[in-house]
Amino acid sequence: MDPIVSAATRLISQPVGIIRLSGNGLFPKFSTLMVPPMEEPDPRRVYRIQVRDIDGQTIDDGLLLYFKSPHSLTGEDVLELQLHGNPHSLRKIISHAICLGARQARPGEFLYRAYLHHKISLLKAESLNKLIQAPSFEHYRSQFQEYSGQKESPIEILRDQWMDLIGLFYVALDHSDDDIVIEKEMIVQRIQDILDSIRLYRKAYMRAKKRWRGFSVLITGPVNSGKSSLFNRLLGDSRALVSDIPGTTRDLLEGRISSEYGDIILLDSAGFRKTGDDIEKQGIRRAIKESKDVSLILWVNSPEMNTNPEIVIGKRKSGILRVWNKCDLRPAGIGQADFEVSSRTRKGISRLYHFLEEKARSYYQEESEEEGNLMEGVLSSHRQYLFLDRLAKHLVSLKDSLENRSWEILLHDLERYNQEIQLASGLVTHQMIYDRVFQSFCIGK
Repeated sequence: MDPIVSAATRLISQPVGIIRLSGNGLFPKFSTLMVPPMEEPDPRRVYRIQVRDIDGQTIDDGLLLYFKSPHSLTGEDVLELQLHGNPHSLRKIISHAICLGARQARPGEFLYRAYLHHKISLLKAESLNKLIQAPSFEHYRSQFQEYSGQKESPIEILRDQWMDLIGLFYVALDHSDDDIVIEKEMIVQRIQDILDSIRLYRKAYMRAKKRWRGFSVLITGPVNSGKSSLFNRLLGDSRALVSDIPGTTRDLLEGRISSEYGDIILLDSAGFRKTGDDIEKQGIRRAIKESKDVSLILWVNSPEMNTNPEIVIGKRKSGILRVWNKCDLRPAGIGQADFEVSSRTRKGISRLYHFLEEKARSYYQEESEEEGNLMEGVLSSHRQYLFLDRLAKHLVSLKDSLENRSWEILLHDLERYNQEIQLASGLVTHQMIYDRVFQSFCIGK
C-alpha cells in the first residue's frame, strides 16, 4: 500500500503539531526529511531531530518516534514527528513527504489500515471515533467503557444471541433421536427476544442521537446581518468567510467551543432571503431543517436587515434568542432583541458568550440527571442502526417461515446471514468498509 502522510493535529497555531506517516519501508525513503539524512532509527525510541522543506532548508526541530511493522498502530512502519505547531511549517513538511512518495491520507485511513492489518476491530474503530467526538465528559466516560472492554457493545450482545439461536437449531437437528427436545415455541421465543433487543437498541440510538450531538446553537437570520462575523467572533477563529455580498455562506459551517461542562456546537447557516441560486436554496432548506433539531437558535438581525424569526422558523415557541448585531451602527429598538452585540467592536460578545456557557451547563446537567444510564448500550454508528433494521427483517421472515419450511432450510438461511453478522461486528475484511465507515473519521486517525 502507498505510504500516507497527514497532520494528526489541527493545522492552526498551537504549541505542538504532529505529523504521521505510515507505510512499509519508510526508511531510507523518507530519510531526507531530516537534517542530516537519517538512517533507520531504533524502534520505540525518541530522537531529537531537525526537519527540512523541499528546497533543503532547515525549517523546524522537534522529536521523532518510530514504530516498526508490525508493532504499530497501523501494522505498518509508522513515523511520528512532534514539532512546533505552526501550520505553515507543518504544511511544508507534509508537502516534502508527498514529494518523496507519500500521499495525503484520507480521513480515517490510519485506523482503516489498522483494521486491515487486524490491529483493531470494526466495532473498536467505531467506538474510538465516537469516543473522540463525545460532546461532554459523561458521554466520553460512557463510550470509554465500551471502547476499553468494560462493557459489551449492543452488536456484540446481539451476535451472542444470534449464535445461541443457531445453536438451538444445531441441537434440534443433531440430537433429534436423543432425549433433548427443542420445541418450536422455544425457537420463536428466542427470535422474539432478539427482536425485542433490536427494537430497544434502535429506539435508544434515535433518542441518544440528538444528545450525542451536544448543545447545538444555530446562528441564522436574514442575509448580511453579520451571522458569520458573529460565528467567527464567538469561536475566536476565522472559520467562516465574511463578506458584504449577500449569500456568502451557502452551507452549514460547524465550530466547537469546549467548555468545562460540555461542547457548545455552533452552526453558521445561510441567510434567509428569496433567491434564484439553487445552491443557496439548498443551504436555506438545510438551515430550516436544522432549526427543528438544535438546542438553541440565535436569530441575528442588524440595522440593515431586520426580520421576524417566526416568518421562517414557524411554530417553534422556545429556544429562540434574538440577537441585534452591528449595534455600533445603531442600537436595537425597545423589544427588538434579547442581546445587542457588535462583531466588529466586540461589544456585548462576552455577555453573549457567558450566556451560552450557562445554557450549556444547564443542558448537560439536566441531561445527566434525566438520562441516568440511558447512554448505556447505545449503538456507535448509523451503520449499526441500519444493520439492525436488516437483521430484524430477516428474523421476522424466519419467524414467519417456521410453520412451512424445514428446520434444515431455515438453518441454512441463518448461516448464510452469518456474513452480515461478521461484517457488522468487524470479523471480516471488505473493500466497502472504508466508504461506509472510515471516511467520517478525523484526518490523522
